[in-house]
Amino acid sequence: MGRFLVLITAFVVTLGGATFAGVHILSAVERQSTTTTESIQVGSLTRQYEVIKPTKTLPASAPIIVVLQGAASTTSNEIARDRIAPYADADEAEVVYPVAYEESWNAIGCCDGAAKANVNDVGFIEALVPKLDPGHTRPIYVVGYSVGGRLAYRLACTDPTLFDGMAVVKADPMPGCVVTTPMNVVVFSSQNDTYVPFKPGEPGKETPAATVQIATLEKDMECSSKPSSVKTYGSDSTTRWGPMTVTTWSCANGKTLEWAVDPRGQHGFPIPGSFGIGANQLIYSWITKTPVAPAPS
Repeated sequence: MGRFLVLITAFVVTLGGATFAGVHILSAVERQSTTTTESIQVGSLTRQYEVIKPTKTLPASAPIIVVLQGAASTTSNEIARDRIAPYADADEAEVVYPVAYEESWNAIGCCDGAAKANVNDVGFIEALVPKLDPGHTRPIYVVGYSVGGRLAYRLACTDPTLFDGMAVVKADPMPGCVVTTPMNVVVFSSQNDTYVPFKPGEPGKETPAATVQIATLEKDMECSSKPSSVKTYGSDSTTRWGPMTVTTWSCANGKTLEWAVDPRGQHGFPIPGSFGIGANQLIYSWITKTPVAPAPS
């Protein structure tokens, strides 16, 4: 419980004590959640994962959110960065953080220590999901940031029914990884990302450009030629990096594709305030099919 309170203090400090009119934000005293570190054997390796969940029993409709961290980041750093764990503190979801190998993931062909050691990260997540949700009785989603997003894409390409949907934050799939099965997807991009170029010809370390990848997803998931909605959150006068625009398409089999674009966020994880909306808020809204609302703090 002491560790939990330390994490909550970090969230409160990071969020700067934000309050929202008409919204009751649970205080640290009111929250009831636990964080446990568990293990699973995958081949010759013992892999670990952290589970953050309310002490109360969640309904079957409450989602499980599996978060794949960015490179060179500890699990605790990722928890503080993406701010998804407060949804567990607020009795709304169960949040799971698989522990990366040497702070890296093997998306098959990339990246860093995990790829060099040929670690079976696809097998790790495939073994983890049925342990978290035997029989797939609850909605379960994967969120991947940066190299974690590359692994999320790999899972969608090789095992498209493993999750009910995928959120990718500023990442590209590995070459040859194509999402051929329609699924619920939300992608976050930046117009000045130095890793994932926004348009063809712009500088960046990954391929394809964000606009090309979105067009590919539209085609492969049989989405409508015109968006079903376009929404803008925040403005230059209220955000540090400009407003975030969210475009939604209807796709085959009742699935949706969402594309959230910030103009000046570079390769950072979108947080509340800087963009007028945080990726955590939009991801939870997308998962639960509810209007975007202030996140629990």
